[in-house]
Amino acid sequence: MTSDMKFEDGTLLRLRSPEPGGMPPLSLMPGLGVHRLAVRVEVERLDVAQDINQATLSGELRAAGGLGWIGAFLPVPVPLRTKANLVSVDLIVPVTSEQVLELEKHRNGQDLAVQLDVEGALPQSSGYPFAHVQEERRVPASVWENQIEQLGLAVAFTVTVPLPMNGGPLATAAEHLRTADRQITAGEYPDAIRESRLAVTAMRKLNIWPQNSIKKRDDQGQDDRYGVILQRLADQADGYADLMQALFNQLSGPQHNDGAIASASWVRSDAITLNGMAASLLYRLAETVRTGGVR
Repeated sequence: MTSDMKFEDGTLLRLRSPEPGGMPPLSLMPGLGVHRLAVRVEVERLDVAQDINQATLSGELRAAGGLGWIGAFLPVPVPLRTKANLVSVDLIVPVTSEQVLELEKHRNGQDLAVQLDVEGALPQSSGYPFAHVQEERRVPASVWENQIEQLGLAVAFTVTVPLPMNGGPLATAAEHLRTADRQITAGEYPDAIRESRLAVTAMRKLNIWPQNSIKKRDDQGQDDRYGVILQRLADQADGYADLMQALFNQLSGPQHNDGAIASASWVRSDAITLNGMAASLLYRLAETVRTGGVR
């Protein structure tokens, strides 16, 4: 996609996205709570008025589709008297972890679409020194997911739970949860729930907590099963085992095509909630193993 930025003094700059296969159109660099979101822009010098040596680009970044404002670009200088006719610059927006997670929620496993409002300025111009262009960038889901994986934010709902990844009896369960994290990033929510179910299965096979079945499971709908989970969590009537059974029942939902659960729609919030609960139980189970609770 290209946009021409024409100034009153006759200076004409062409802005365009990087060629496919080169630098990603958007890139994330992790920081301590605040991260750097960079939009790569190639600036081609078509015509430059006399005595103009430099332009400055700034502006704002918005999420397409009505999500709204993301942030303002930090001003970046663009030299206009270089030998090369084409200069690549990065328009930088500082973003918080919460903003990135909100973009993930808005993207919902699809391509990421953003809108650039780019302001150009010519400090040395004798005419009106400002010009403006607007364009939309679409980042393929696979490219953006790779950025998210490097940032580590796609699993922010479980990253605060230390998972036992260094071998031992619970490592298999932890690996299933990590796989579910990646599937949530890719928008594969029923598959993510199935991986979380496999994690719970691995935990149950260890026979660390007593197991009691829930009566009339086939009569429970999606809301009913969440209710059972919350009830067990609230009263701890029979310890963690009943809570684990209730969670397993809900995680089994995508496997069934009959009964009250058959019409359920499994979306991102389900995958995140159930994966997070499984990770929390795994964290508690790992403590039981560590303190010698395995029978």
